[in-house]
Amino acid sequence: MKILIAITKSNFGGAQRYVYDIARSLALRHNVAVICGGKGLLVEKLTSAGVRVISIPDLDRDVSVGKDIKVFFNLIKILRNEKPDALMLNSSKIGGVGSVAGRIARIKNIIFVSHGWAWNEERSTMQKLVIRALYGTIGLCSHKIIAVSQAIYNQASFLPILQKKMIVIRHGIDEVPPFSKTKAQELLGVSKKSFIIGSIAELHPIKGFSYAVEALKFISIPDFQYVIIGDGELRDVLKREATDFGVSDKILFKGFIKDAAQYLKAFDVFLLPSLSEAFGYVLAEAGLAEIPVIATSVGGVPEIIKDGETGILVRPRQAKEIANALNALYDGKYDAKKLASNLHIYVKKEFSLDRMISETEKILLN
Repeated sequence: MKILIAITKSNFGGAQRYVYDIARSLALRHNVAVICGGKGLLVEKLTSAGVRVISIPDLDRDVSVGKDIKVFFNLIKILRNEKPDALMLNSSKIGGVGSVAGRIARIKNIIFVSHGWAWNEERSTMQKLVIRALYGTIGLCSHKIIAVSQAIYNQASFLPILQKKMIVIRHGIDEVPPFSKTKAQELLGVSKKSFIIGSIAELHPIKGFSYAVEALKFISIPDFQYVIIGDGELRDVLKREATDFGVSDKILFKGFIKDAAQYLKAFDVFLLPSLSEAFGYVLAEAGLAEIPVIATSVGGVPEIIKDGETGILVRPRQAKEIANALNALYDGKYDAKKLASNLHIYVKKEFSLDRMISETEKILLN
């Protein structure tokens, strides 16, 4: 069958990782192409995997009436020319525009994939009302909706038009052999004698890095370093906050690193301080690398991290709780090796890529 998969941005965050995994896997059996805006890492990786990419230059995350109208009509043209059997839409922007365009182009199977609800972000009341109206449109125009975690399904309870079309298909992940601890630490330039705390994420407000930076001033660990892999709009803000809190000498901002999961073994603990999280690919990656995890109990995170069993959960926006968890792990109040081992076993069992592809393909074939 012919499948078009669309996503707004072509960087390589969690949603793009999902699109890449789905596209390259389905392309082994079907005619698959990906629609996206820009020429980011996603385009590079898809092209290397032999997946055709259709670029829409004006497609981006920011709202622009003029550009969005152009995108809408461009998308209708593409859909009428391609005539796909199924259209998969990823992200709110392309979900809204694409579901309506798909109906106009008479696509028989329109599937919206929710990687998180935009109303969970810090926005004005008016913006949230507009966003909920947008999701209502997506609910009307889509034939099926995939939620990537049970939390995503639960959070849509007040919009029955979404829930009644929704099925939960949790993310799956394939194992990428990480660098050894020694090599990873050498490549990152961290001290082998220090206790290394690590995070991998886009530097966006929703990731909660401000609270992680603040937490460092409450840590009682004698010698530690905090390594942040990722880039984004908050980089300069976080650097100023680190200076204000007197911890700038403890943080290494490494910027964006391609295939960052390979460096996970450099860390003694992985920290995810998010304020909202649909699933958290990086938690599964930490599990495969057998690294203990401290994460905030938001969204789909508790579906991976069971407090005291596969990791440590803390409340969001609580810098002292993050610090207390780090201190407790360092002091041996938790068995770090056991937490890491349990997470490894759980991820291998519950979050396989083959399972995700198989369940998704059934939705596409219907």
